[in-house]
Amino acid sequence: MTTDTTPADHGRPRLGVEDPAELLAEARLCLGEPPTDCLLLAGGEGRGSSALITRSPLHDLLGPRGGAHLQRHLALMRERGSGAVRALIVLGDGHQALLAPVVEDILRRAGTLVHEAAQALGDEARTIRSVHGAAGSTCWTLHRVPSRSGGAEVRLTESGPLREFADTRTAATAVLRGHPIPRGEADAARLHEIGRGLELPAVDIASAADPGILFATARAALVPLLAGPGRLSGQDRMTKCEQVAALLSAVAVDRLHWELLAQCVEHGGAREIDRETLLQALVADRDRAPHPDVCAGGEWYVGLERMRSIATAATLEGSPAQRSTARSAWRALTALLVLLAWWNHRFATAGGLVDELREQEPDSTLAPLLSRMTDTPIFPAWWPSA
Repeated sequence: MTTDTTPADHGRPRLGVEDPAELLAEARLCLGEPPTDCLLLAGGEGRGSSALITRSPLHDLLGPRGGAHLQRHLALMRERGSGAVRALIVLGDGHQALLAPVVEDILRRAGTLVHEAAQALGDEARTIRSVHGAAGSTCWTLHRVPSRSGGAEVRLTESGPLREFADTRTAATAVLRGHPIPRGEADAARLHEIGRGLELPAVDIASAADPGILFATARAALVPLLAGPGRLSGQDRMTKCEQVAALLSAVAVDRLHWELLAQCVEHGGAREIDRETLLQALVADRDRAPHPDVCAGGEWYVGLERMRSIATAATLEGSPAQRSTARSAWRALTALLVLLAWWNHRFATAGGLVDELREQEPDSTLAPLLSRMTDTPIFPAWWPSA
């Protein structure tokens, strides 16, 4: 079972009251996107402590080895000092309309696995503080009670409506403090339009360009390009598109996209990292933690996601050489996002990107290596402390 963990220590929310809507909101802020179809586990040293929140896909939890993997995951959270955790089973986004029998079946199955995994560790009360569900705009409480057959079963109880994100105290506090609010990508159509209109320059294997500078320029160029029609003259739009194209052409070169990854690792004032042993350093050096900009929802991370969307669209248009460049850029940006997601302990997200890479390029030699890192998983040295 692959899992996403709180991406970074910087400005994380504090554990709040026993309210599924608040936990769902806290997870949205911590993980940088709205959680869907997942099990959320939130722990901390006590009330008011920094939240350590993890997300595991429900399809993994309900799989053949989901219970055993969850047991190991709970044990690891305990070792990391999270204390008793709050569990929240999220169906859809929590507000999606679902058939009542489907909701009850999935909540009961998932809740049983959570309670059994906690009990297997020897002290359920010390491992699990509460188990709730969020489904069909309703909050659910899941209690483990004796069954008529002499064993135990999970009883579901509706505990009220599930408030929207904007109505939570967590969201209001984030706005007052000026924290960015993660939202779904609303610019998908414009990114697609930009990609299909790009004219990518030929790849220059010997290029001495600095991909970090090109990336900063391309991110800045996207701001007016995504602002809507009529904001730029034809000439200005062409110039901005050329700046985006220059970045895509550069990262199509293995050496340059690896250099961009190194600059992501060094971002925020971290000491220089050896390019040849970059991954080994991230596995061994616990003092190297990701800057918020390269975490999910951060400026750099979002920028890379947008460039990848543009590269995807660019593979559909242009000459064969341009489409080939776009595919190489897409592959590079996918690998870069996999490694950043992995460094953020977002193994489920990284694994999903690896699956995309494997699907698009079945002969890829990179996918098996990345898959080993995310599925085993091989842990980065740093850990988001509770």
